[in-house]
Amino acid sequence: MTSIRAAAAELSAASSPAIRDADRARYLDLLEQNPRALHRDGGPIHLTASAVVVDAPIEHVALLWHAKGQFWVQPGGHIEPADPDLESSARREVAEELGLRDLLAVVRGPALLHRHWLSAAFGACREHWDVQFLLRTPHAAAQQPLGVSTEAPVARWMPWPLISGGPARSTAHLPDGTVADMPGKLDLLAGVIAEHGAGPTHSS
Repeated sequence: MTSIRAAAAELSAASSPAIRDADRARYLDLLEQNPRALHRDGGPIHLTASAVVVDAPIEHVALLWHAKGQFWVQPGGHIEPADPDLESSARREVAEELGLRDLLAVVRGPALLHRHWLSAAFGACREHWDVQFLLRTPHAAAQQPLGVSTEAPVARWMPWPLISGGPARSTAHLPDGTVADMPGKLDLLAGVIAEHGAGPTHSS
């Protein structure tokens, strides 16, 4: 059962340089004011969990075509009561939507916090406060096929190469229709990788 205590602990312990203290505080305040916001039945504004998935050499990023939203985006979704914590929720979504398991965390805990408004296509959901993790497959993209699901009928590895040796990485290979905030998120994550190193921390 996902608990407010577990979620708050993950948010509080996140060491990613891409997470601002002010944003962390807003997430914690939301959970304190409305504990039900941990799940979709907590009202139109609630938390979600997702993961930006890269391949072993960190040369590609996995994106899926979101059938409801009609855009390319990272795997993710609502937090289910059976998920023990936020990272488990993100990993479950990756397994369901991309068929990937046994992933390694590039940085321990959440890598990004991102709030976004939703269109009418998402029904009662109006704003998602997404907790985003950075996970890495054990193999290169060419040896790591991606699965699909009814919600995400197409998934692809997109090149994410270093620019002139790095640490910056190019987002020029993202396809048309990629969600507008993806290039900015990838730029932030390139900085996280540069600061924390490419070595994974743990798997689950």
